[in-house]
Amino acid sequence: MKNKTKRKVAALTLGSFFLMAMLSGCGSKDAEQEQTVSTVPVEVETVAVQDFDKVITLGGLTAAENTVNVIAKVSGMEQIKAVNVKVGDKVQEGQVLAQLDSETAQLNYDNAQLAVNNAENSIAVAQQSYDNAVTNYNNAQELFQIGAMSQTDLDQLKLARDNAQSQLNSAQIGVANARNTLQSAQLALDYATVTAPISGTVTMVNANVGSYATASAPMFEIANVDTLEISAGINEQNVSKIKIGQEVLLKINSVSDQWFTGNITEISSVMNSQTKNYPITIAMNNKEDALVAGMYAEIEVIVDHADDVVVIPVEAIVYKEAQPVAYVIQADGTVKEVRLTLGLNDGDFYVVTDGLTAGDQIVVKGNSNLVNGTAVTVIAVDGVEQDLNLKPADDAENATNSEDAESVDGEQSDTPAEETK
Repeated sequence: MKNKTKRKVAALTLGSFFLMAMLSGCGSKDAEQEQTVSTVPVEVETVAVQDFDKVITLGGLTAAENTVNVIAKVSGMEQIKAVNVKVGDKVQEGQVLAQLDSETAQLNYDNAQLAVNNAENSIAVAQQSYDNAVTNYNNAQELFQIGAMSQTDLDQLKLARDNAQSQLNSAQIGVANARNTLQSAQLALDYATVTAPISGTVTMVNANVGSYATASAPMFEIANVDTLEISAGINEQNVSKIKIGQEVLLKINSVSDQWFTGNITEISSVMNSQTKNYPITIAMNNKEDALVAGMYAEIEVIVDHADDVVVIPVEAIVYKEAQPVAYVIQADGTVKEVRLTLGLNDGDFYVVTDGLTAGDQIVVKGNSNLVNGTAVTVIAVDGVEQDLNLKPADDAENATNSEDAESVDGEQSDTPAEETK
């Protein structure tokens, strides 16, 4: 992912830089001549070859991957007898959230069950009657064949068999209807117990013991925040440079400065006419419940990449007549102005395709007024301050005077006492 770290190569040992008074001459102090070399203090960094990612920053709000409203499945109004959860509670699919008044539903269920029992008894009687009618008719046919029964009697037995068949069919329909009624009664009884349709976190409770539940008002809202989704938009220059499944970095400042990872799950092919961006969706794992829905997320997405290229910070670049240049430290303590050909950039770093090589040391601070050949004093290399051991001219002079005084005092102390007299 994005590498904001400045890559360092071992600093090139520079030639000696001097910012001090040069004293020359011999004899008395009045004959001393001061000579000062004027230099510009600068900070340098060593050019390195590395991989480069061009990263853009997007923003969006976190949202639960799946949110459902829990509505009581009642035909009218049912009084709420118990509420078992509150906002923020974690629930599992099928967990009981509330209990409605089930007295009427239980009574209807009991009646339906009784009706099923009666219908099943009726069908048993009808079945027995039908079996007897079939047996009688079959026996009558044999008697009719030998002339022991008239056609009229045979027809009457056939009619009795057909009637028994109709009664059996009716009994069977009655059982089916009774069972359907029982099933409906069972559902109504089950619906009196309100359960969670999904696993997740309770984000809304609109139920109080003693109030009434209806099919028009949600009692609860449950959000599955194990996976969060972030909706963002990307411009037309970069939409073709990303892909489904691509990993991105996310940071939510309201929580911490920690970076999270996510993946692009959707890329719209239609531009939003208001934002002029293409909507994208990013999913991120939240099983540790570190985040909640509604937080603002900063998103970093790689849109370009280059391998083994020269990369320099933007501070190292100066523009001369619209031409980007950099200043390279020379061994004699001066700088050389080099023209640059720039490539990819992310606003903080640039790829240099021509003009610099690995190991070059370039000025990154103090370069605004440099020209080719300017003498410089390097005060920091790759962020490390340099120990120059420089003293102002006044301090040097004071030190010299002090040394002279000590010398005189020393001579006086060595003079014999009689000579002093």
